[in-house]
Amino acid sequence: MNNLPEDCIAMILSLTTPLDVCRSSAVSRIFRSAADSDDVWNHFLPADFPAGFAAPAGLPTRKQLFFSLVDNPLLLNDTHLSFSLERRSGNKCYMMAARALSIVWGHDPRYWHWISLPNTRFGEVAELIMVWWLEITGKINTTLLSDDTLYAAYLVFKWNHSPYGFRQPVEASLVFLADTESTDDVQPSMISLMQDPSGDDGQSAELRRDGWYEVELGQFFKRRGDMGEIEMSLKETKRPFEKKGLILYGIEIRPMP
Repeated sequence: MNNLPEDCIAMILSLTTPLDVCRSSAVSRIFRSAADSDDVWNHFLPADFPAGFAAPAGLPTRKQLFFSLVDNPLLLNDTHLSFSLERRSGNKCYMMAARALSIVWGHDPRYWHWISLPNTRFGEVAELIMVWWLEITGKINTTLLSDDTLYAAYLVFKWNHSPYGFRQPVEASLVFLADTESTDDVQPSMISLMQDPSGDDGQSAELRRDGWYEVELGQFFKRRGDMGEIEMSLKETKRPFEKKGLILYGIEIRPMP
C-alpha cells in the first residue's frame, strides 16, 4: 500500500470513516499525509450545511473544521438551535434550546423561570417552579438531518436543590408527522427522569460528561427523501400531584452509536 500514490491512498481513505482515517495515520508517513488532506475530510463534511451556518475563523484545513464542529457546536442564526457533527461518522447533530420547545405554561412566571447558567451553549434554560400538568414538545424538520441514518432524541436536563414529583415514570413519544395527521393514536413509552443503576425500570436518565442528565425520548430512521417533521414530547398529565425542580436545557437529536 505504501507504494500507491498519495492521492490514491486519499481516495481510499475517503471511502472509510473519520475514525478509520485517524487510525490509518499511524501506518506510515505517506498515510499520515493522505489522512490529513482536504480531499479526504471534504467527504466527511456535509454537502449541505444548515441555513445560518458560518465556518469558524482560523481553521485552515478541512480536518480542523471537522473536529471543530465535533467538539464545539455552533449556534445557528436564531441562537435557539445548535449544530455539530458526530465524531465517528460525520453525520449531523442538533440541539434545540428550551426556548425552541413548546412548554405548557412556559411563559407564565408562576410556573417556569428562565435563567442563565454558566457553561451552557444557549443563553437561557427553563427552571420548573411548580406544575401539575407537565408537557414539553419539540419539532425538527427532517431535511436538516443526514440521510440513511438512525437517530435518537434525548431530553437534556438537571435538577435544582429541591426536585419533587418525579419518582414515577413519565410518558415519552416520538413520531414522524408525515406518516400521520395526528399524534392522538401514538402509544407513548414510559421513561424515568431519575437514574436507575439497576436498569429495572426500563429507560431511565443517564449522567452526561457535561454534568447534565439525558433520557431517550425515542428513535427514528431518516431515509433519503423523507419530508416532514419529527415531533418529540415528554408528558405527565394523568397524576394530580405537583412537580417541581426540573431544569430543562433542551432536546438533542444525534445519530445512534
